[in-house]
Amino acid sequence: MTPTARAGISVSGSRRMMRPAEDGNLPGEPERDPAPTVTARQHLGLMLKVGVIGFGGGSALIPVMEKEIVGPGRLSENEFVQDTVIANITPGALPVKLAALAGVRFGRSRTALAGAFAVAIPGAVGTVAFLALFAQLGPGAIRSVEFASLGITAFIIYLLAHYVGKVLLPNGKVQRSAVIIAALAFLASGAGDAIELAGVMVGLSFELRPPELTALGLVLVSLAAISVASMIQYFSARRSPRSDAAPGANRTGPPPGNGAAAAVRTVLLFSSLAGLAVAAGLLIPGSGLVGFQALVLTSTLTSFGGGEAYVGVADGFFVASGLIESTVFYGQIVPVANALPGPILVKVAAGTAFVLGGSLGWVFAAVAFILTVASCSAVAVGVLSGYDRARNSLLIRNISTFILPVICGLLASTALSMLLSNVRIAGEAGVPGLITVPVSVLLAAAVPTIRRRVRIPDIALIVIFAGLTLLGLTLAA
Repeated sequence: MTPTARAGISVSGSRRMMRPAEDGNLPGEPERDPAPTVTARQHLGLMLKVGVIGFGGGSALIPVMEKEIVGPGRLSENEFVQDTVIANITPGALPVKLAALAGVRFGRSRTALAGAFAVAIPGAVGTVAFLALFAQLGPGAIRSVEFASLGITAFIIYLLAHYVGKVLLPNGKVQRSAVIIAALAFLASGAGDAIELAGVMVGLSFELRPPELTALGLVLVSLAAISVASMIQYFSARRSPRSDAAPGANRTGPPPGNGAAAAVRTVLLFSSLAGLAVAAGLLIPGSGLVGFQALVLTSTLTSFGGGEAYVGVADGFFVASGLIESTVFYGQIVPVANALPGPILVKVAAGTAFVLGGSLGWVFAAVAFILTVASCSAVAVGVLSGYDRARNSLLIRNISTFILPVICGLLASTALSMLLSNVRIAGEAGVPGLITVPVSVLLAAAVPTIRRRVRIPDIALIVIFAGLTLLGLTLAA
């Protein structure tokens, strides 16, 4: 893994690399050598390429993005590292934010706009097209996809476990405080699924379902707790004789300049696009589009930790609330989204919108696509416009430190929800949960072993797993 890729994983580690004497120029700073010469059309082409070949989403695309936008006449390595840190401490789709931030550094709002939408559109269009094809083919095709989804889901469970391990056990060392936070988040959001899965394994049906927080509730409670803790920490530091203010409180952002002005214009442009997408809902009364837009926007802006994390957040917003069946979400939308390139967050949001929209599916999907891309880009570029202050803000640093363990707890709940979905799908073929759960776990556990022994692309491994479960369940049925 490259140093840049490591920056995408560890915010705290990257801060050490970014001393004032070393980091690249922020918007508005006078010196910039060499000046980027990438046009909006060139940036669009580069990001379309990343969107087509970028399987894995999230941090997996950092090296791909680096290859395309770092170099003479483009971004410096330090500028890209800065953008990677910003993308990690802000909500939304990481590749989209990196594309937008690079566009701002290239000097124009339209360049940022072109890049952000270009990197996301291949995967989003592919996801919706696949789902539309399944709807046309009927229940038989959907059942086949659901059977194949068990193998894909096993691979996703591996990704979730790998992500959780990366956060809770960096370099093989257990972070006790992070583990405790993750465990509490898991109990708050997934205790019911844990009890249900335990019942499946012992052949019993437990009626007990303890109260649970939704994804939104969990994130809001966590952010509120972090904010209160940050305030206490800040005022304690002010009263301390060793310091007049909290760490980083006296740091200031970059001085006003053309670069900062370009960033502000870009924020306004993305915000305006999001506003237009919301306005579209008002033109279709009775469709439920306005309410759905609010869920998409909120889920995007509360999704910290990349595409894998968004699956957990979306589960809470759309599945737990009863808007969409878990078998549809995990049996159709998530497997298709994960089998295609590009940012997972945008694909899942567009796919969910298409399914919920019914006859207006394409309209819902287009609105969800615009909202997810525009909203997370606006936030990231807004942070860039005052990055030096933001990266040293006590609240921002605490959020970036403590929100990821919360997301890990949510991901653990998501993994259990996916296993339960597998049990329901396999049950339609007459396969009991006592077989389905161990097979799913074994497939997930086999991924790192296969990767160590064979050089095989993830997409090929996904296809193999999908083929195995499709064949097995078809024969069983």
